Amino acid sequence: MSDPQKPSDPYDPAAAGPPSVPQPPSYGAYPGAGQQAPVGDGAPGSAPQPAYGAPQTTPPGAYGAPQAHYGQAGQPGQPGQPYAPYGGQPSSPAGGNGLSIASVVLGGVGLLLSIIVFGGVLGLVGLALGIVALLKKTGSRLLAIIGTALSGLAVLVSVAVLVVGLVAAGSVRDSIDESSGETGGSSDPGVTEPTGSTDDASEEAASENAVFGDVWSYDDGISVSVSAPQPFTPSETAAGADQAAAVVFTVTVQNDTGANYDPIETYSSVSSGGVEASQVFDSAQGLMGSPSTTVPAGQSATWQEVYSVSDPAQLVYQIAPGYDYDAAVFTN
Repeated sequence: MSDPQKPSDPYDPAAAGPPSVPQPPSYGAYPGAGQQAPVGDGAPGSAPQPAYGAPQTTPPGAYGAPQAHYGQAGQPGQPGQPYAPYGGQPSSPAGGNGLSIASVVLGGVGLLLSIIVFGGVLGLVGLALGIVALLKKTGSRLLAIIGTALSGLAVLVSVAVLVVGLVAAGSVRDSIDESSGETGGSSDPGVTEPTGSTDDASEEAASENAVFGDVWSYDDGISVSVSAPQPFTPSETAAGADQAAAVVFTVTVQNDTGANYDPIETYSSVSSGGVEASQVFDSAQGLMGSPSTTVPAGQSATWQEVYSVSDPAQLVYQIAPGYDYDAAVFTN
């Protein structure tokens, strides 16, 4: 029988109870550190206790284990960032003034370029960025207000410049139209000087159309006269003589404009009995249409035109001394 005062030997076959299962060394214990040893008559299956003086180890996550504080300096593997003060707001991230600065820059550049449409576009973008910066309340509120004000001013100036430009363009266009109306002819003769002295000729000259032999005057100093048509016999080499008869007109253009006049810009047409007449070109008789020589100021040019017509008794001759002139109409 064993002595009750003497500890039982776990390796003694005669000892009562099953032998204890050896336990692996504690996690983190250095080699050779205090080994676990049985204490007293422990119950079978009970966990062994570490020997006196052995380092205490606690599995990670166990209750009572020391917790690593995030941001605490000196902890391995943890960034050394300080804690935010209790109840305080985190500082603005870098670039919090980006929208405000962009609004100020775009507003300033847009104001400088506000005389063109592109400046107004920059102002619109800067205005949008400034409003967003004010609503988000990030960065400097003063910069956002300045950027919004500059951008809005750029937009207003651009709109004003655009309106003024449109008004000026309209005025210039109206002036050009008025100038064209003065240099061009009108449907009514400006100053007619009838060749006849009778009252009938004066009344016809004052009407909407002129008669052959009258003078049709324009406001800029150009005047046109067309003589009464005369019968004409084309040569064998003439071109355009394809109707019943041919007549010749004598055309005179007087240049009192104070500048040179180019008669090649003159164009004319003839109708007879409602049928368009054909112009006859007869080089054998020197009839090739209007001349191409410049007419100096104060001088005139005279030439003849031949037309093939269906009815010489009903003729309408229409002529304009240039593309910017209204046509003068002569009838018989």
